[in-house]
Amino acid sequence: MVNDSTHNKHYGQVNDLVGAILSGLGDPTTLTIEDLAPADEFHLGGAAATSAIIDALKVNATNRVLDIGSGLGGPARRIASTTGAHVTGVDLTPSFVVAATALSVRLAMSHSTTFVEGDATQLNLDGPFDAATLIHVGMNIADKKAFFSRVHGLLAPGSRFVVYDIMSIGDPSKITYPMPFASGPDSAFLEPASTYVDALTAAGFHVTEPVDQTRLALDAAAARSEIPSPVSLATVMGPDFATMFANVGTALRTGLIAPVQVVATR
Repeated sequence: MVNDSTHNKHYGQVNDLVGAILSGLGDPTTLTIEDLAPADEFHLGGAAATSAIIDALKVNATNRVLDIGSGLGGPARRIASTTGAHVTGVDLTPSFVVAATALSVRLAMSHSTTFVEGDATQLNLDGPFDAATLIHVGMNIADKKAFFSRVHGLLAPGSRFVVYDIMSIGDPSKITYPMPFASGPDSAFLEPASTYVDALTAAGFHVTEPVDQTRLALDAAAARSEIPSPVSLATVMGPDFATMFANVGTALRTGLIAPVQVVATR
């Protein structure tokens, strides 16, 4: 895992995240999941990708879900709202945990979502969970096999672990940084889908065929450009966002990376 100081320097550039988001939205008296989605579901494909993850999770209101690397809590809240499950989110960035908790309070969802600060590679939580998600986090984890083994130990038998990461499909050395997930190559651990499958299998999971979600991500980006939102990943990532966004777009279009979903069953 990237060390705490490097991680927090990259992701913690905006001090008052909740204030920035609410100000961007015009300080609304009422707030919805859809209002926040452009800012708090900042993985490739956004809400559409989250919905695909929810379909793969197969959870209901009796279940507990673990969202590893939960960011501002957007995916956790969408999972909870859609399925009725309780979602526990874990994130290494303190400001993200504070903001995720505050936004859930504003949405009256503090009963169905809980956010805690923690290192994804050293999860000390009370399991078992009935499902887990990893959304655009594995690119910051070097030892995926050890990490997946730890997740395996937190899940109930038969539960699903849905991984949705940016994976390498070309020469990683040709990628230009900064990217939304890393300031430079030293803090990026991009791997092909085959590496994920091997590491998940070694950890004891049964793994389905990886699904390339590039088309979904590009379609979602096109839809957002037609109806611009007053808030976006720029609200969260700060002044370097334009460069990050341009670099990830170039890498995606030139076949260096792809957003890939992998479903693993314990």
